[in-house]
Amino acid sequence: MHQDAVVTAVRRVLARLDAHAAGLDQAAEGVAAAGELTALDALCVCFGLSGFERDVLLLCAAMELDPSTAARCAAAAGDPERGYPTFSLALAALAEPHWSALPPIAPLRRWLLLEPEPGGLTTARLRISERVLHFLVGLPYVDTRLHGLVRRVRAEAELPDSQWRSAQALLAHWHEPDGLPQAELAGADERTRWEVAAAAADQGGLALHVLRAEDLPTDPAERELLGRLWEREALLLPAALLIEVTEATPAQRAAVERFTHGLGAPVVVSSTDPISGDPRGRARISVPAASEDEQRGLWAGALNGSGAAMSETDLRRLTAQFSLPGHVIRAAGESVRRGAGEGGDPAALAWQAGLAHARVALEELGRRVEPRAEWADLVLPQPQQTILREIIAHVRQRAVVHQDWGFEKVLRRGLGVTALFAGGSGTGKTLAAEVLAGRLGLDLFVVDLSQVVSKYIGETEKNLRRVFDAAERGGALLLFDEADALFGKRSEIKDSHDRYANIEVSYLLMRMESYRGLAILTTNMKKALDSAFLRRIRFVVDFPFPGPAERAEIWRRVIPASTPTDGLDMRKLAQLTVAGGSIRNVALSAAFLAAEAGQALSMRHLLAAARTEYLKLERALTPPEVAGWV
Repeated sequence: MHQDAVVTAVRRVLARLDAHAAGLDQAAEGVAAAGELTALDALCVCFGLSGFERDVLLLCAAMELDPSTAARCAAAAGDPERGYPTFSLALAALAEPHWSALPPIAPLRRWLLLEPEPGGLTTARLRISERVLHFLVGLPYVDTRLHGLVRRVRAEAELPDSQWRSAQALLAHWHEPDGLPQAELAGADERTRWEVAAAAADQGGLALHVLRAEDLPTDPAERELLGRLWEREALLLPAALLIEVTEATPAQRAAVERFTHGLGAPVVVSSTDPISGDPRGRARISVPAASEDEQRGLWAGALNGSGAAMSETDLRRLTAQFSLPGHVIRAAGESVRRGAGEGGDPAALAWQAGLAHARVALEELGRRVEPRAEWADLVLPQPQQTILREIIAHVRQRAVVHQDWGFEKVLRRGLGVTALFAGGSGTGKTLAAEVLAGRLGLDLFVVDLSQVVSKYIGETEKNLRRVFDAAERGGALLLFDEADALFGKRSEIKDSHDRYANIEVSYLLMRMESYRGLAILTTNMKKALDSAFLRRIRFVVDFPFPGPAERAEIWRRVIPASTPTDGLDMRKLAQLTVAGGSIRNVALSAAFLAAEAGQALSMRHLLAAARTEYLKLERALTPPEVAGWV
């Protein structure tokens, strides 16, 4: 239909051209009778083309659609060398000509519907944009100059209610009669924000395309051309544009502001955090993460009718531990269904899917430790072991106590499970965290606070926010090593750095208290910590330096039963006054010495390894410690 309509319109324009060549005066013709809207009609409406501008465009289209056009142009121009459309020819031959169609700000050139070749304004050859030509004949597509810059994102799944409300708010803003149709989406994760925008666009009859701020041209002229191209596409498709700025540099964000300023097409700027400043005419719309109830609904929908359904108890435990977006749950649901079909446990498979999703964001921010340690590896006094078991109960029963029993409505704050592990180096703090992670089925990520703390004001808080935002997805066990780098006796505020240091400590504690996983701080200087901060930590576990009996027990546990030994005396080995970490180092080094010598592990090998360990510790190995070893 579209091609027939444009061919008919082209013939009408060529007839006027022939009449002009013959010196005949032809009356202006109206447009076709009302009926189904053609692509030509839509184009004229979208870009506000006058009858003359429409006919200029059709004359240029005729050059591509009708082989006789060149000769007819030459005849109408009275010049065999001018067998092509020009503004001069159009002004002379077409109906209702007007000079206002020629400037760069007029629709034909403003929207790049046609492109004049170099030369005089009225005598230069005019070419129709290939994109516009294909649109006229009913073959719509995105301009090839935008390929690699923008990509289509479709509304593929039903959104949770909270996110659907965000989509409705975005659509309402796009439809507001006053102001620019621009908005900002902040919160949740990138793909969820895109799904919200796609849902809004779909409801509004628009196709959503995404552009990353990093791909925006740096050259102002290229950026302006891109803006004009996109505005044209937005009208032709029609479409809305989402610009993702989460990973953009300040310079790239500034370029986005310049690019979107005055852009008439629907635009949404997307970011994890709200964008600072006061963008004119841009509504700020929050995209919340799916609530635990909504996540349970998503899981139920993803597993429904597959024979892989989970119990309500398993679902509650899963959603209490992991904060997963809808697209992850849908993908995980497919994996769980496949695994369940092969005999796997749906609850265990879903749990592993949650862990896998969380790892992606945390791998760059901390060191993941595979939890292999067991209770039997811990040599701790009974009171400390009791506290560790309490910590496990607090994490496991979070959903029951907070939600089912209503404690979150009463307490409101400080619901995160936090702990401080205090003790010297090698006393088992990291080992205990590994045991907890293994028992809870969580990943253990070790974050070195000395690397997080920055001398630049505000940077420490930003680094901590990145860690917690990533960890919130999967409730990993976060072990903040070297807490002394940030905590300490709160001194009098003498300058801005002191003030910001306290702000950073408060921010860390605030995030720990609201964290859905387990957050542990380690320190070897507990007495240096401010008591006000300690009161905000739910559990404090002291890891004492092991005495002779504990050291002997560590020696027994650290040497595997399968190791060939010769005359080892655990009581004498316990004379070595080192912590468990050093005992493990000595045992391992001695085993290598024995293996290299082709001998069973003996006290002689352990003595040599102990000397090496003491050199590392910058300590002197005293005679009483090794008395009777060899």
